[in-house]
Amino acid sequence: MSQCKLLLSDTERDWSDHALWWPEKRRWLQHTRSTLDQNGITADTQLEFTPMHKEARIQLPDMQMIDARVDFSVNSFKATKKLCRDLGIRYSEELSLKRYIPPEDLRRGTSDADNLNGPVSMRPGEESVGPMTLRKATPIFASQSNLDMRRRGQSPALSQSGHIFNAHEMGTLPRHTTGTLPRGVSPSPGAYNDTMRRTPIMPSISFSEGLENEQFDDALIHSPRLAPARDTPVFRPQNYIEKAAINRGWLDSSRSLMEQGIFEGDIVLLRFKFMNFFDLNPKYDPVRINQLYEQAKWSILLDEYDHTEEEATLFAALQLQATLQRDSPEPEDNGKDDVDLLLDELEQNLDAAALNRRSDLTQVPELADYLKYMKPKKLAAFKGFKRAFFSFRDLYLTYHQSSSDVNSSPLGQFSLRGCEVTPDVSVNQQKYHIKLLLPTAEGMVDFILKCDSEHQYARWMAACRLASRGKSMADSSYQQEVDSIKNLLKMQSANGNENGHGTVSRKANAVKLPNDFNVEEYISSKYVRRARSKQQIQQRVSDAHGNVKQLTATEAKLQYIRAWQSLPEHGIHYFVVRFRNARKAELVAVAINRLAKLNMDNGESLKTWRFSNMKKWHVNWEIRHLKIQFEDEDIEFKPLSADCKVVHEFIGGYIFLSMRSKEQSQTLNEELFHKLTGGWA
Repeated sequence: MSQCKLLLSDTERDWSDHALWWPEKRRWLQHTRSTLDQNGITADTQLEFTPMHKEARIQLPDMQMIDARVDFSVNSFKATKKLCRDLGIRYSEELSLKRYIPPEDLRRGTSDADNLNGPVSMRPGEESVGPMTLRKATPIFASQSNLDMRRRGQSPALSQSGHIFNAHEMGTLPRHTTGTLPRGVSPSPGAYNDTMRRTPIMPSISFSEGLENEQFDDALIHSPRLAPARDTPVFRPQNYIEKAAINRGWLDSSRSLMEQGIFEGDIVLLRFKFMNFFDLNPKYDPVRINQLYEQAKWSILLDEYDHTEEEATLFAALQLQATLQRDSPEPEDNGKDDVDLLLDELEQNLDAAALNRRSDLTQVPELADYLKYMKPKKLAAFKGFKRAFFSFRDLYLTYHQSSSDVNSSPLGQFSLRGCEVTPDVSVNQQKYHIKLLLPTAEGMVDFILKCDSEHQYARWMAACRLASRGKSMADSSYQQEVDSIKNLLKMQSANGNENGHGTVSRKANAVKLPNDFNVEEYISSKYVRRARSKQQIQQRVSDAHGNVKQLTATEAKLQYIRAWQSLPEHGIHYFVVRFRNARKAELVAVAINRLAKLNMDNGESLKTWRFSNMKKWHVNWEIRHLKIQFEDEDIEFKPLSADCKVVHEFIGGYIFLSMRSKEQSQTLNEELFHKLTGGWA
């Protein structure tokens, strides 16, 4: 007969936050109606009666460190939701928690990926663990050196001179109301009280109002400047195998922190995980916009995304503008209150819905123009581009020898539904190429379109992008897509103004850079090394800044995010896998709407599977294989660079996020999220 004794030094202490933790099984005993015997507890079992809320070191996307009081007993999805609510970040389902893995460990885990066996599997405990499975090996904790850093208040991801912020140094708290607020903003005035160990400020705005910019924590809206020093231990991926290692540390959304080897005082990273951002609103999302901008900035500086030198200069110019406008007040909203803004938005949505429902169009929107094209994998590709007359109608791209042949058989016709569209642009060199990867019965076919001007490129690029999503030019978002592309091209140009023919007419005035301008804070190190001198880089940034100097800080950050989203690699998550019955490791990418098999050396797409053609998918937890059934074939593989639960969660998460719509309720459906990402058969 077993007997449990609890020695209480303070009988008046509130024990409601405590629960039983089973260290051997790494499990919380939360079924209060079950007996110890029903839970498998024997007389010699060691249990811990421990608080559920514990201190954790949270590194935000902008690299700031906060000491947060987190619930270690709930699944990490709920913990992330609560943390985002306290920080003032809406749509917490776009973010997740990630364990801190030192850069040297990330490289060590992928160093042997070129052999036939693939990369060395992660030690149990470093990875997420699927349902009904148990890993008995020792999990990753913060190393002793990292713990020593933490005790000194130093982040292992920052240099010795970096600025570290903990909770009590982060300034004024958001003021909350008990009325209806945008989802993701806490309605409780005491939300920070149990999380950040700070005294909350009582609300001073009416119940019907939302949070305004001045009511958020300024340190979260305007992050401190921080340059990546040479001695900073950061991870710069050098190839696609190392890019796959970036996805190693994601925590399982369906399991608690302690069940995954995260304990009190450990370092946890809060990051945007799913690159599908819903309703970025400057009024409600100043913190969300800044943190997303900061994550985008660091991904560019650390070469996580391939980008051209022109794009690097544009990113630097936008970052400089956001920095210079940091302390400048944002302009007022033309005297419109919340009701007027909501009515304007409703009117736009109704107009768009009416346009999409039109079935009596007298003329379907169509593009027709002379373009040049090339099929890179054909033997005739060495002859260069050929000229033809192209027409785009509905979702089909058709081309003839000339405009007089439109009534005869075409040279070729493709459906662009489900194709991959990649820009290949150099504004200064007048290069406007559209790379298409078209799904055909013979496999994926490369096709390149060459446009003559910015105006022509913007119209055709917008049409191709919409067609890849299954939308025609009749969709209301077509003109917005065209304007967005034109705006991006204008900012990339060293000359900021267009004439009527889509070419530039005069040069924008260069601006004088601040005295403390440091190129390493703005430009990727690979382009800094390639430049003849830092003065050359500074001149390029100064010229590019002349095109964006009219933007406010928030507008500059939003433009940075849009330029980041236009990169070919944005929203692509790499994994090294081994397909069933295959001997060699291969590269797979999970994107917003598809799964792709890539060339491990150059990232070239070899085969694409669309989520829209997926029937079902599940995980075999015994052998840790992911099996996906599509309409035309089944695939099965074992992830090697990360746990199979991570890949499964990316697929289910993107499907979940694709269901969001402004016409639907914005209440977060946690049950549906876990159904799609949980991995249960």
